[in-house]
Amino acid sequence: MSRNNQNNKKPHVGIVGAGISGLRCADILLSHGFKVTILEARNRIGGRICQSDELGYTVDIGANWIHTWDSGDVHPILKLAVETKTPIHHWNGKQLIYDSMGMKLPDEEADRLSTLLWKIIEEAFEASAEAQKKDGGKSISRDESLYDFITRRAAEEVPDERERRILIQMSEMWGAYVGEPVWKQSLRFAWMEECCGGEEVFVESNYSAILDRISKPAREQAEIILNTKTVAVRTPDTRNLGQKVAVITEDGKEYAFDHVVMTTPLGWLQKNLNCFEPALPPRLCSAINSLKLSQLEKVFITFPSAFWISDKAEDSFPAYTNWLSPSYAIDTNSHGWPQEIWNLAALAPPNNHPTILFYLYGDCSRHIVNSIYGLPAKEKFDFLNDFFAPYYSRLPGFDAKSEACKPKAILATEWLKDDLCGNAAYCNFQVGVEEADQDILTIRKGCGEDRGLWFCGEHAAPFEESGTVAGAYLSGESVGEKIVALHKREIGAA
Repeated sequence: MSRNNQNNKKPHVGIVGAGISGLRCADILLSHGFKVTILEARNRIGGRICQSDELGYTVDIGANWIHTWDSGDVHPILKLAVETKTPIHHWNGKQLIYDSMGMKLPDEEADRLSTLLWKIIEEAFEASAEAQKKDGGKSISRDESLYDFITRRAAEEVPDERERRILIQMSEMWGAYVGEPVWKQSLRFAWMEECCGGEEVFVESNYSAILDRISKPAREQAEIILNTKTVAVRTPDTRNLGQKVAVITEDGKEYAFDHVVMTTPLGWLQKNLNCFEPALPPRLCSAINSLKLSQLEKVFITFPSAFWISDKAEDSFPAYTNWLSPSYAIDTNSHGWPQEIWNLAALAPPNNHPTILFYLYGDCSRHIVNSIYGLPAKEKFDFLNDFFAPYYSRLPGFDAKSEACKPKAILATEWLKDDLCGNAAYCNFQVGVEEADQDILTIRKGCGEDRGLWFCGEHAAPFEESGTVAGAYLSGESVGEKIVALHKREIGAA
């Protein structure tokens, strides 16, 4: 076939992974007439967008939130939620804080310290952004953390030693945002964690309708091959010779494509860099290995009724409860890991189940998953109940003798043990990283124009959307558009 005929023929693009980024990339390519084949290792599409019915109703065990923008631009996931009539929840903004002895903080004190904490965090974002503009962040040590900044400002703002200690303990809630403790959060790159700037809304039902809408073009027009694990990707030294990119799967099959888009999670890439032949360029390998991963897990606990809510007619109970560095659960939590819940009973009917949702991060999440993985259901339930009882038993209305206060079902995620997601949650920017922004830009670029190999996912997202569903979506969209644009240029040059 002549080079001119090759260029006029629509390319065949292979996409490894049927998560949000891969599905959106497929949508863009299909809309321009490309042939698309998606190779997915799981027995389903969606990646880390998935649900469980183990509680007796459906919950998202992956993403729960939509992190909206304040820029005025249309937020793609919020738009899809509206279009699919997916109900979203706006939390009431109230909080309940327990100190390290398990005593409830006065509302006035909790609100005042929380307001000050978020003011300090905003200052840290601003300082990080200013340093980035000034010298690429080099004026902030790569080893300085967000926690260091908060501790310094707390010493300046809070003269009372007790309140200063509480404020610093409250800062640990940052871990549930990024999946690792606040003292691991790089101050130099804190500006990259200032997600979106808009309201954080919660998906009341689940993400399934949104996933159905995103995946519709791929399900109807692409070839989707499930239960197919990629083990090697062989690229030509240069695309100028018209050579194909080969994808070899675990069952020994080999697929040939004009381009290949890798949508596998960052953790999977880090563990499987040797699957690329020839090896990826050194700077791209360095970028993939330099970014760090978080460990975020969830535990849903459902009760016969929402005993903690006294007024069922009003949304008066705090949406968020935080137990600061507990010293009263030494037998089960000797490290004093703080705990937090969101009140899912506050959701609108029919999604207002008597459930509290714990978010776990870092070493606490690793401890929980390592302790329950592989256990029989009864032993798993008992371990989780023993671990979390010291916290939910402090909620108002709790009575140890009441059946209403005894958990009916408990569901814990175990992403740590999921090899396909790289045994982790998502990327974040930890102390020690030298140039996280350039690392992400390098992954975004990939080596598509040279070798026909592209990368997308939450780790290759716009900076303000790293680690989010919208980030994965926009990353897939961007790669799809780049492949389309490259094909048009090549046609024009033929």
